[in-house]
Amino acid sequence: MSTTTTRFTNQEASCGRVVDGERFRDWDEECVLSDELFYDGGCRSIRHEYHDGSVSHNVVRHDGKVLEDELIGEQ
Repeated sequence: MSTTTTRFTNQEASCGRVVDGERFRDWDEECVLSDELFYDGGCRSIRHEYHDGSVSHNVVRHDGKVLEDELIGEQ
């Protein structure tokens, strides 16, 4: 398993505001890639890519409203 955490600045969040935040990326046995962005304003974007080729993507605005929640290529 490999994990990286990086801080980013001046990125557009799902609400449209430009803010700073953190990005977590890891690779493990269950999920080929996990890519999670957490914006300082409270928005978040989480993407998982699985060994079978399917991808889940979840985007939540700072007020809790779900903007995207999908699973592509479900087997």
